Amino acid sequence: MAATAAIATTTTFAEAGQARAGRELLALSDLLPDPTIIHPDIAAGVSVDLSGIGPIAERLSQARADVIDASSRELAARARLGSLDVARDLNDAQRRVAQSEEGMAMAAAEQSRRELGAFAVDSFVAGERDSFAELRMQGNIDPRDTLVGDVGDLLGGIADAAAVELTNVTSRRQALEDAAQALEEQHLSVESARVAALTDLAEATVRVDDYGPAFELALMTAPVRGVDFPVVVLDAYYRAELTEARERPACRVHWQQLAAIGRVESGHGTFRGSSVGADGTTTQQILGPVLDGSRFSSIPDTDGGAYDGDPLWDRAVGPMQFIPSSWKLFGRDGNGDGIADPHNLYDAALGAAEHLCRSHSGLDQPDRYRAALLGYNRSVRYGQMVMGYAEGYRSAVRLSPSRDSVRALVRAPGA
Repeated sequence: MAATAAIATTTTFAEAGQARAGRELLALSDLLPDPTIIHPDIAAGVSVDLSGIGPIAERLSQARADVIDASSRELAARARLGSLDVARDLNDAQRRVAQSEEGMAMAAAEQSRRELGAFAVDSFVAGERDSFAELRMQGNIDPRDTLVGDVGDLLGGIADAAAVELTNVTSRRQALEDAAQALEEQHLSVESARVAALTDLAEATVRVDDYGPAFELALMTAPVRGVDFPVVVLDAYYRAELTEARERPACRVHWQQLAAIGRVESGHGTFRGSSVGADGTTTQQILGPVLDGSRFSSIPDTDGGAYDGDPLWDRAVGPMQFIPSSWKLFGRDGNGDGIADPHNLYDAALGAAEHLCRSHSGLDQPDRYRAALLGYNRSVRYGQMVMGYAEGYRSAVRLSPSRDSVRALVRAPGA
């Protein structure tokens, strides 16, 4: 990469912040609790502007709210069914007792009736025989009408008490039967509500599963608060840092340093109306000036036009502006799709990190970083610009690598 091939942009951090003033900014972790594309450290460490992805955000938010509501209703229904089962078991036990008591009361009433009837017959036989047949035919064997004396009164009282007890026990048993029927109806109603809640939960879960990936892809292009690029760009730079930390731990290059290079080289892939898609590929191929010696260095074609489309002369390519011959040396596959593409920021950012780290270490030290930049672009002014931007990004966004940061690299962004 030559200084003459670098593409600089002029938007400042302040201008970028003003452009986003008044827009809704939300913490990414609140919107995306379990990211599958965006690195978890980024989800936990940045806020984003949702103004461009409001509809999908609203649909996902509603789907998640519906999941919570349906889950709550199903849980409440299960708790109510448990209470109803306890009430039904108690009712069953009470009905068995009531049925037993009713049987005993019926037997007692029948026994007292028989004893009273027998006493009435004996008394009648001993007295007015002529009206016995009439009393029997009419069913009027009643000691209160035909008998006198203490024994008749006693037996009559016993029969009356037995009849009252039978009525009371039967009423209790019937009330328990009615309660059992009401409990059964409630159980059926609550079970129906539980099934409806489960149906709603399944439907809402499907919507979350549908909207979630689309929402995360949309988030990839959402602006990050405090800087001049979207989530996908930060994700690419940060993953390149983590990859080098794993493969070349002595290098200690940081995402802010890579971001600063990308800022100077192509405005993070936005040169001449281009942008970075959710998969990290620029929407337009970003090409530097033709290096035919007329204005800049003379570099005859080294790639057969494969990267820059020019079979005669080389041109710097991609958001990190690699000369094709340099890309052949340092190009890497940063997104796990099996292709090292200089027009993809995941690949280009990792290629830039590789370029810095292959011959240098300790890049967290300013003097060493400055020396590495001279190898990337032999211009003192270029190095000053890059280092200034790096410091700005360092102050604007702070990410905290976790124990699982490197492990999360196994997920291929946009794949």
